[in-house]
Amino acid sequence: MKEELKYQIKTQPKKILVFFLIFTVIFFINISYAVTPISNPQYQGIDVSDWQGYIDYSGVREAGIEVVYIKASQGSNIKDAYFDINYENAKANGLKVGFYHFLTATNTRRGRARSTIFFICNIIQNT
Repeated sequence: MKEELKYQIKTQPKKILVFFLIFTVIFFINISYAVTPISNPQYQGIDVSDWQGYIDYSGVREAGIEVVYIKASQGSNIKDAYFDINYENAKANGLKVGFYHFLTATNTRRGRARSTIFFICNIIQNT
């Protein structure tokens, strides 16, 4: 029995090390794949929201930015506080604009449910 216990004590650190190495490989090595752009030309762009506050869009244009993606909404019914001013100022400075809806969820099922609620509450009701 003592010999078996000694064997377990000796092999336990090896098992822990192997587990740690596997865990490290799986969770800490980030492998990413770049996708080739499907269109030309490519534009330099930024995304903006109320987090940035007031933005000097003439300075943005002078910095070489050509496209601005503007946060329009969040959750099921929150309009971004700077949406209108961001849109007006970006267009006034000759920038291309796009919009996005910000959604948070803890898993895919909740994300789908929240996006459905947003769609029903905001898109279908307003058509």
